[in-house]
Amino acid sequence: MIKHLSSFQRGWVALLMLCAMMGWLTPVVAQPHSEAGECYYLQRDTPLDVLANEPDHADYLDSVHFFIEAVDQGGTLSATRLDDLEVQLKAADVIYREVLELTPPLLMPRYQRADFIMVILRADQSRGGQAYDEVVRSPTVPDCHIRMALGGQVNAAGNLTPAHELFHLYQNAHMMFKQGWVYEGLARWSESLLRGDAQEGHALPATVEALEEVMQASYGAAPFWQRLFYLLDSKEDSSIPKELQDKHYHDGSQVVAVSEFYGSAFLPLLFTSLNEAGAALAHHEQWPVYGWAEAEQRSLRHNGVILSALHHAVSTYMPIADQPDELRVFMQLIEPKIDR
Repeated sequence: MIKHLSSFQRGWVALLMLCAMMGWLTPVVAQPHSEAGECYYLQRDTPLDVLANEPDHADYLDSVHFFIEAVDQGGTLSATRLDDLEVQLKAADVIYREVLELTPPLLMPRYQRADFIMVILRADQSRGGQAYDEVVRSPTVPDCHIRMALGGQVNAAGNLTPAHELFHLYQNAHMMFKQGWVYEGLARWSESLLRGDAQEGHALPATVEALEEVMQASYGAAPFWQRLFYLLDSKEDSSIPKELQDKHYHDGSQVVAVSEFYGSAFLPLLFTSLNEAGAALAHHEQWPVYGWAEAEQRSLRHNGVILSALHHAVSTYMPIADQPDELRVFMQLIEPKIDR
């Protein structure tokens, strides 16, 4: 619960610093080494004042710090809404780490200089979110950290934006690619891990035109990934921890509604392949490993590199002889387009 401070009656933006990969979940942070990303200093930052943790918080919240920002809009932050937000982020993080077996962002080389993840609730937007990709510090927050922001009125019980943005932080830690069909398509797919609407999806592209349509898409590429994961893992996965299945929001709705899904064993291999492809591209272009220009991170001219990484991951995971016909046709389709 958050107490109101009289000097900040006009402010209602809360910020959670979720230490060491959501703080209460991954307390050990690897020490930086020569390949670690930089920690950039922000000359200007939103003024924030710390609020002391409430004494009745559970032990696992001891490392979560709350801040409040003075803004020109009135309002208060609902403790119930904040609790629901924390519950969703914690559940999503457990799924990404334990079910998908992805390495937490703070344990990846790019983010080893970061001490925590900061989650900002913004008064100037009601919904939506944004994940930032650099390690930063500022006069307001002097310790190195990575950030994500959410609309100040986000209702976690009916909105999976928090989990979606957290997945982006995992992506940012593992790859430099932000092409919409990969970046937003996979993040939209990740929402199904909580929502519980896993589908077999539509058939994979079988023509150049259909493939180009997928690579021009953004959120709409989610069905492509769903179908690919289904073909690679049609037996389904039901490894959601029981403690997550028993979690509920304050309105009684289930936090994790999924019971079966596809792709959990393949996704880490895909992330590794994209990571290695990005490092090779940076070396070839003589870019800093983690210092790509934003335009290059999003450029569709790198789709050949991405397809190459995808082809490698699929081939490694499932030999051609074991691939269903639909998948084999797709692999033959992308072969001429891969960057060798």
